[in-house]
Order: sequence, then structure tokens, then C-alpha cells
Amino acid sequence: MRPGMTENGLRRLVCDTARAWLGRRESDGGHREILETYNRISPLPRGYRMGERDPWCAAFVSAVGEKCGLGGVILPECGCEAMISLYRARGRWTEEDDYRPRPGDLIFYDWQDTGAGDCTGGADHVGLVLAVSEGTMEIIEGNLSDSVGLRRLPLNARFIRGFALPDYASVAEGEGAPEPEPAAGPEPLWAQIRLPWLAYGHTGGAVEALQLLLIGRGFRCGPCGADGDFGTNTRSALFRYQQQRGLEADGVAGPETWRSLLGSEE
Repeated sequence: MRPGMTENGLRRLVCDTARAWLGRRESDGGHREILETYNRISPLPRGYRMGERDPWCAAFVSAVGEKCGLGGVILPECGCEAMISLYRARGRWTEEDDYRPRPGDLIFYDWQDTGAGDCTGGADHVGLVLAVSEGTMEIIEGNLSDSVGLRRLPLNARFIRGFALPDYASVAEGEGAPEPEPAAGPEPLWAQIRLPWLAYGHTGGAVEALQLLLIGRGFRCGPCGADGDFGTNTRSALFRYQQQRGLEADGVAGPETWRSLLGSEE
């Protein structure tokens, strides 16, 4: 996991990591990186190694957790029902109709739901909630028409089997203590996050986190994506982001740039 990040910061990191794989598809082998990431999980769930022809919606969600270093929070599995069982065992599963999901929650579907009464059938598919606004959810899913794609649904829509609730607070800064209420004046989120100044030539996990945030906002960091190497492509992407957001465009990730990337605004 990324050190020094709040629960909201971790949720945002997970969503941005998932977004970085948007558009990967089976037809051109673009989903192989996702399967390879899943197959690196140790121990491998049920000892099963994913193949290119296997359904991979649960593996996609699990690979996002693995890439973020949150395998103990986004519980890895390659099957939907088995994944639900893991969350049930930890008391992190809900079927409440009035539950309002948060970014980073997992949503499960039962395509045989008739719409009459509660949906209690077996789960067929899983996605990751990216955002909720005005009664609508934006969800990213692996193996959606054989690719990583987006779905938008109203809250409490038909086919929703339930939600798994990864316990981000348990590994966030403050050892899972509730985040303080935002205070007027200073930027509350930035006050809770300790991330380094980053510039051309730096490498490592913090650079990868920066790249994921940029990619998630549409600023490509070159053909290698989030590789943890702050090179020319990453500096160019950061420079463009800073220009667009009205920041000092110096290609350096300092406090103001981190605050903007990790802030609540889109």
C-alpha cells in the first residue's frame, strides 16, 4: 500500500488504477497485463492460474488491488461467489436496498434477477464503483463485452446482487481511525497526506502513484504507462496537467500539484 494515505486517498488511488486499464480488451490481447497481474498474487487464490479465455471480471478487481498493494483489503478471487464469501466472512458485505456506495466499493450483479422482490440469486459479474452523484453510479468493469469498460446505473437498479465493502480505513493513515470532519479554511485532505516532491529522474512507488493519478485524468505518461519511472513522458503529462489546472507549470510534483491530484474536484 502507499504509506501516509488517508482512506479517501486510498479509494481514489484504487479508482485511478482501475481507470488506467480502461479500454483493455481481449481482441488485441490488451487484457493480458491484467491477467498477469492477477497471476502474480501470492498465494494464488485456490491455486488457480487465470488463462486468456477465462471470465475475468473478478480477476480484474483483484488485479487492481494487487497493483495498489491492497491485497489484504480488496480480497482477491477469480470467481464472484467465492469473492462474496470472503467479504461475508469479514462482515464487509451488504444487500441493503438503501445502501449508497462509495468510490472503491465492489458491486455484484445477478443477470437472472426478475425485478420482483429482493435479488438473492448467484452473482454473475462484479465491478468497481468509481463515483456516485445525483442518484447514479459510475462503475468500471473487467470483461464487459470482453473489455474494460464503464457502466452507469441508478442506485438500487435491477440486477444488483449486493456490495462488498473493502476496509480501506483499516490500512489508512491513523490505523483505521475515522477521518476528521473537513474544516473550513485549510485544505483538510492535503494536511493528512505526506507525499514527496517528485521530479525528472525519480523512480519508485510514489512516481507510479503520481502516474496513475495523471492517467486517470486523461494525461498519458507514455507507452509504458505507470512504470514508476519519472521520465520525459511523465514530465510532459504533468506539465500539461498543471497548465490545465492553473498551477505553476514546472513539471515537478510538489505540494500544490499533489493537493490538486488528490483533491475531491474532477
